[in-house]
Amino acid sequence: MNNNSTESYKIDRVKNNESSQINDLIIKETPLLVIVNQNKLVSLMALPEKLKELTIGWLASENIIENINEIKYLHLSEDKTIINVNLKKDIDCRQFQTRTITSGCAKGSTFNNKEYIKDQIADRSISIKSNMINKMMADMQEKALYFNKTGGTHTAALGNKNKLLYVIEDIGRHNTIDKIIGKALLKSLNLNDKIILTSGRVSSEIINKISRQEIPILISRSAPTSTAIDLARQRNITLIGFTRGSRYNIYNDQKRILF
Repeated sequence: MNNNSTESYKIDRVKNNESSQINDLIIKETPLLVIVNQNKLVSLMALPEKLKELTIGWLASENIIENINEIKYLHLSEDKTIINVNLKKDIDCRQFQTRTITSGCAKGSTFNNKEYIKDQIADRSISIKSNMINKMMADMQEKALYFNKTGGTHTAALGNKNKLLYVIEDIGRHNTIDKIIGKALLKSLNLNDKIILTSGRVSSEIINKISRQEIPILISRSAPTSTAIDLARQRNITLIGFTRGSRYNIYNDQKRILF
């Protein structure tokens, strides 16, 4: 765990109607201003680590970049509150002026780039054994160090059909997905045969993020929204929710799951 991402606060804890003072470990939340080609595009509220991965993943999720090679340079300020990105191409900032306030924990925003989302993910041969779904979710929760210490984060993980590849935490469920995508782009990983797991609710913007990267399977510990289910069915994404203990719900595309 990064000590710069948590802070100790003295609080009053009540148990059995009795109050006592304790020192409680609290997760940090800081703003990150993303500047692209000298244009201030967005401020993201985030856990102050893996901010380059967050930025790259967010740029990919918003279809500002398709791959890491489009970035000329990326510089994070010393205080980790401003990140400057210079792209090898020009962007028309007018297309990024209309934002949708998302259902994220920190009232995130996304640009209206629906026209860039692929209608349907190709039906590749990727599959996952049913018992691996619950095992991978349990592994992700075990590796959620910040959540296990503070209860103040969401968690996401990238995996293949056999194991988790890495786990990332943040204060917002959207940020965890962007950090997962950003790290994958930095490592030049192929995402169209991978699986994403998340602790958070699956809403339409989460489906949009993984759809842009052609990720075929999404597994959540929580519930999906109706629009998320509709989009998953439209785009050929296997959507699994309420993955807890030995059970889970399949909302679309059971054929990728081996029983």
